[in-house]
Amino acid sequence: MKKNWKRVTAALLSGALALSLAGCMPTNQSAPASEGAAPAASQAGGTEATTAAAIEAGSLEVNTTDPISMRMNWWGGDNRHQATLNAIAAFEEAHPNIDVEAEYESFTGHEEKIALALRSGSAADVLQLNMDWVFNYSPDGSVFTDLNSLSNIIDLSGYSQEDLDYFTTNGVLQALPVSNTGRVFFWNKTVFDNVGVKIPTTLEELYAAGEAFANYEDGSYYPLIVKELDRMILMVYYLQCVYGKPWVENYELQYTKEEIVEGLEWLTELEERHVIPTLEVLAGDGSELIDTNQRWIDGHYAGIYMWDSNLLKHQQAAEGFEFVVGDFIEMGDYHGGMSKASMVFAIPRTSEHPAEAAALIQFLLGEKEGVEILADTRGIPANSKALEYLDLSDSLTAEANAKMVEWTQFRFDPVFERAALKNADGTYYLAMQMLSYGQEDADGVADYLMSDINKQLESAQ
Repeated sequence: MKKNWKRVTAALLSGALALSLAGCMPTNQSAPASEGAAPAASQAGGTEATTAAAIEAGSLEVNTTDPISMRMNWWGGDNRHQATLNAIAAFEEAHPNIDVEAEYESFTGHEEKIALALRSGSAADVLQLNMDWVFNYSPDGSVFTDLNSLSNIIDLSGYSQEDLDYFTTNGVLQALPVSNTGRVFFWNKTVFDNVGVKIPTTLEELYAAGEAFANYEDGSYYPLIVKELDRMILMVYYLQCVYGKPWVENYELQYTKEEIVEGLEWLTELEERHVIPTLEVLAGDGSELIDTNQRWIDGHYAGIYMWDSNLLKHQQAAEGFEFVVGDFIEMGDYHGGMSKASMVFAIPRTSEHPAEAAALIQFLLGEKEGVEILADTRGIPANSKALEYLDLSDSLTAEANAKMVEWTQFRFDPVFERAALKNADGTYYLAMQMLSYGQEDADGVADYLMSDINKQLESAQ
């Protein structure tokens, strides 16, 4: 009878979903340890030591008899929440002695809650993390369970060696990528046809589109909208196309000040050529997000440089238009752009149920039933075996991801998306605002960017 409540109807799941969107998190997850109290893991005493020894020996097995309660924590939107709840219910059907408590919400404020839970020893058994959080929270590999030691439960053979190496620190495989993502060009074909200009595939064609849009109607239409963070990533794309170098390698910035100045001046040129609106124009639109910007919704902005896993909501926001995933724009002799894990799953070392947590990860990412339930709600699976279970022939995300994988040769470095750099009050935002508003020239902005980026790189070593 204990688990009957889990076999709920879709209506009840939707009710749980509505509660999550109100920003709720289970109280036992986010409360810090009281002053002077040991974290939960250390209070386990001999149990923790026994479990740790078993993990080290790679001898843990999934408990299929004793009642077990564990927790999974993630962020997302309605679609991801519902799919994950459904997958958890299916996992519990297959493991009737295991109860999985779901903890989920939107992304806002999520990083702070995860950091607090890890510090206090109260983190969930399965954590969904941003790629860079793994290295921020565990730079030496001591915070998360070595998934190599659970390879008898998690089948690692479906992951590329590059992915496994990327998340290995001091020999510890700290996390597994759920999916890999990158930026692609996504165009409103209807508007381009109305303007009478082709969708660009070269830099010259991009400039030509800017000129055509400037002369269309009252000049309020633009071929591309890029906000502050988008501009930073697009600038790196341009520089990589021109110079063929990674942005960062071995925690060292690979571009000189002169090269970064060139990239910043190119962004200014895009504004001057009417390819992109200034940030002052965008501020006047009164919307923080592109998909809620009325000028995107009505077609005044006809293109984005966006994550391949994030296109659908932008398409759905602008009803009545035909959209296409564009080819990557040739801006030099090389392929620019960077890919990353869109998110990862990890098991904190404080988990008292690492084997069962590993079984849940394997079910979600590597077993047919779980993979089919999640589908592409977390992007296109990084696990090659999972791809065999999915029909992605009609998936916009799959189409975009395939183009990204074919083109992109670089990866995001571990600090590129640190909060101090990418958040709304971070370095990238302030740099792009200074440049676009004319508060500082490209030379001064380059100094500012390089100084803050190098500080983050030095702190990460």
